[in-house]
Amino acid sequence: MYSPPSKQPQEIIEAIMDRLDERVLKKLIDEPIDKAVQNFKYEYKEQVDHRQIQKLLSDFAAHVYMEGLKSGFIPEDFLPFTISFLDRYYQGNFSDGFTAAVWDAANGKEDDLKIVFHRIAEIIKTTEREKYISGILTASIDISDWHLKCRMVEILIARYKPNLPPSLQNCRPSQLVDEIPYLLNIIVNNTSTLQQIVDSL
Repeated sequence: MYSPPSKQPQEIIEAIMDRLDERVLKKLIDEPIDKAVQNFKYEYKEQVDHRQIQKLLSDFAAHVYMEGLKSGFIPEDFLPFTISFLDRYYQGNFSDGFTAAVWDAANGKEDDLKIVFHRIAEIIKTTEREKYISGILTASIDISDWHLKCRMVEILIARYKPNLPPSLQNCRPSQLVDEIPYLLNIIVNNTSTLQQIVDSL
């Protein structure tokens, strides 16, 4: 039985990048999240304890997921979810994690709370973009083919090295085989930023 030849890594990368147009990502992910952030209503009091801050952060995350991303999560689930989520991703002024987010937001100024809201929204955008990219990647390749993924990383590093942070530029492809969605997200974001600068000239 005839089997069509498998696509080469470079072809796969080109096909994936064609589907990762920044305008599409903004429309699918960034713009709905931004709209949800703008529409979030809350009552702010200068004298709040940490439990109230926890609830505000949890309510905010729930609102973004439910109104921005149309998630089916139940609101009561959001405090443990928010704690776990921020423990994994939040980088604060002096420390990281959920507790750091609470401390950053509890300085008695509403602007500090808004900064934490903004950080949370940006984290959600990043993680949702990575999920979307990961889905496209999974649909495009045999994810069990380690050698194919290694070759793809090699090509991505060679082609987009200036778009990558220094900590990744000198990594061996084998070290980044499981980080392709993360690499693609960085490349898409940095390529878009560069294009915006060029367009503004």
